[in-house]
Amino acid sequence: MPSLSSPGVGSNLDVREIVSQLMAVERQPLKVLDSKEASFKAKLTTLGQIKSALTSLQSAALTLSLSSTYNAVKPSVADSGVMSVAITGATPPGSYNVEVKQLAQAQKLISGTHAAMDSTVGTGTLKIEVGRYSMPDAPPVGFTPKEGVDAVTITIDDKNNTLSGIRDAINASGAGVTATIINDGSGYRLSLTSKESGEANEVRITASETGDPGLAQLAYDRSEGGISNLHQNVAARDAILKIDGMLVTKPTNTITDAIQGVTLTLTKETSESGTKLTLTHDTSAIRTAIDNFIKAYNEVHKQIGAATNYDATSQTASILTGDATMRSLQSQLRNALSTALPGSPGGMSVLSQVGIAFQRDGSLALDADKLAKAIADPNKDVSQLFIRRENGEPGFGGRIHGLVSKMILGEDALLNGRMDGINNSIKNLDKQRQAQEARMASIEQRYLAQFTALDVAISRMTSTSSFLTQQLEALKAQTK
Repeated sequence: MPSLSSPGVGSNLDVREIVSQLMAVERQPLKVLDSKEASFKAKLTTLGQIKSALTSLQSAALTLSLSSTYNAVKPSVADSGVMSVAITGATPPGSYNVEVKQLAQAQKLISGTHAAMDSTVGTGTLKIEVGRYSMPDAPPVGFTPKEGVDAVTITIDDKNNTLSGIRDAINASGAGVTATIINDGSGYRLSLTSKESGEANEVRITASETGDPGLAQLAYDRSEGGISNLHQNVAARDAILKIDGMLVTKPTNTITDAIQGVTLTLTKETSESGTKLTLTHDTSAIRTAIDNFIKAYNEVHKQIGAATNYDATSQTASILTGDATMRSLQSQLRNALSTALPGSPGGMSVLSQVGIAFQRDGSLALDADKLAKAIADPNKDVSQLFIRRENGEPGFGGRIHGLVSKMILGEDALLNGRMDGINNSIKNLDKQRQAQEARMASIEQRYLAQFTALDVAISRMTSTSSFLTQQLEALKAQTK
């Protein structure tokens, strides 16, 4: 307890220092509340970390419960320079011969030379249309003409009638072409490139001169009777390929709908023999999913262990030692992983059959050789151990996903309820603190009033004492 002291007596009482020391004693209950609040917040932080680990476990369990995890395929191309392949959806194993006859490209147009970038070109309007305006008599297989293409009209006046001004006006118009200026050594040329590849994105430019002449040199129209003063240095082309002999035509080199669930990105043309694309069963996806699940479970086990551990040697408890919620979480997860599936689906009912087993410390470990043998065994269906089966019963993937969902999702979730309880305790501490603060303010005012009155009383007594002393001294002097 702080000691009570003052620098003097009488009117020299240090009233505020005395009150300050008394209030330090009175505030001890507030320190207890602060300590409790710090403990509650530490528990919330720890529970939040455990919840995050459980969320990762839930995600890993969901992956294990999906049939796509066990039906995954991986692509390989005999000549990898021809194309890259990505699996973007469900697709069965198989092989295809792919012949790339032609790569798609965007149309490029270029003007004649000009002396400088600020050379005056002319005034009027440029009407730019991107889209097929002359259909072939017999469009190729897979070709879809572009419809509803809006023309963009750009006004060229004395503010932008230079080569660079026209470039900037085209780029700002959203006309579907990109304009640049190229210096070929003999002069400056305006280059226009369609933003999209394919024959359906061919460009038509109509020039109307309303003032200074020259704008017509930027016209380009391949239709009958049209004027084409721009030079086409790259023609608009579709990608043309054969897949197992079937002709396929697409406007871009990225083809997403020729083979179900497969995206082809063409990079080189082939000979007539083409190249072989092979889709094989990807067992590594199963191993990855199981590895991720074990890692996620072990992280939950580690987090709960660290939060509830008790060091008998130092007799030190952790932040959640003895917490009933933590014990329940551990027990439910372990039971869910240890209990066999009913009915032995696909000849499998327990995790140990694919090499997943508990260790002495409570963590999970994988016997990779045992898993590989189970996957390779034609009499076993590893997927039936984890996915929902025909009778509606969940496998271990769905079982753990559902269990963890009940722990962390919704107001009634086990972990959420524990965290809500702690938050309510913190709110109650806040109310207690406010009441204590109000009480402290009242006590401090009372102490100030009491010691101020004491100081005044002592001051008066000191004054009276001095007066009496003076009178006695005076009487004493008169009697001499």
